[in-house]
Amino acid sequence: MVRQKNRWLLVQFDFERDILSSCTLDETPTSTPSKTKKRKLQQQRSSSSGYLSEVPSSQSIQQVNATDIYRSLQETITQNFGLVGASTTEVQVRMYDPKLRLAIIKTAREDYPAVRSSLTVLTGIKQGGDVLRVAARTIAVSGSARTARNAAWEEIQKRFYGNENRGDEMGQPSGEPWTKKGKKEMEKKLQHLEEQLEKIDSAC
Repeated sequence: MVRQKNRWLLVQFDFERDILSSCTLDETPTSTPSKTKKRKLQQQRSSSSGYLSEVPSSQSIQQVNATDIYRSLQETITQNFGLVGASTTEVQVRMYDPKLRLAIIKTAREDYPAVRSSLTVLTGIKQGGDVLRVAARTIAVSGSARTARNAAWEEIQKRFYGNENRGDEMGQPSGEPWTKKGKKEMEKKLQHLEEQLEKIDSAC
């Protein structure tokens, strides 16, 4: 019996609100003209798109789950590869963390090119009555659940302990030293994420 070979994708989802917030934080207080131009550009892009003209709240983004991502990904696969392609493509969203916007997606090795290309052109995730604009990027591709867990854990640790983005995921200002309360919350969340990763199917 030939064992089925799979691919595990570690995917980062960058929502429109997160991208616009990071652009605002990068602006200097003296750059009022450029800020006005950027705000006008954002309004033009929102009104000309097929999505909602207003940027969804962070609460809507926090409510996104693995099922929402799976359905939106399946819809994108159908649009690009047809009903036959979607019905024959094996894909599972094994884990999604709404705080870190990280997902682990499992697919068969022969379906990997179709799934990864569909993630590249994925531009929206349906959540309730909203369509959240998003950009998905693949951080790592693994051949087993164990290496996928290791890649996810390495990425999580890099975010929590790295100098550049330290504290962002915990609600702490970036670059500032951790407080005692912040460290305790961080340790609890790290433990929770580690438990989530351990629940991923270890079958290869």
